[in-house]
Amino acid sequence: MTHWKYQLTESYHYKHKALTAVDFDSDWLIIKNGLLTLNKGYTWDGCSPTFILFGLITLGTPDGVLRYGKPWTYHASLVHDALLQYRASLPLSKHEITGIFNDQLKEVRWPLRWLYVKAVSVFGPQDFIK
Repeated sequence: MTHWKYQLTESYHYKHKALTAVDFDSDWLIIKNGLLTLNKGYTWDGCSPTFILFGLITLGTPDGVLRYGKPWTYHASLVHDALLQYRASLPLSKHEITGIFNDQLKEVRWPLRWLYVKAVSVFGPQDFIK
């Protein structure tokens, strides 16, 4: 059973140059003219894997402390997870999706950006159509 850590309470929009040529529409993810929209109610597990040991200690990949009411990696993990979920239907390469993740972490100045980008590149899914 999958445990979702987060759920969107309102739709989320993000524009990125790598999405300019993408035209995609599903129940949860829409991409048109470089604008990605994730619909209200979308759920994801943040940066993973993470395990809570005995309800006391978090082991794994932290999402970062709260910053402006959300963890530092909140939006980057949201977009990355959604793009990975639909990777079999999207004309995006692993390099492009990882680049979007990198850019979002750079925007919030996440201090462990280089490590997280390397981790998703090496340990994340490798089965991309492009």
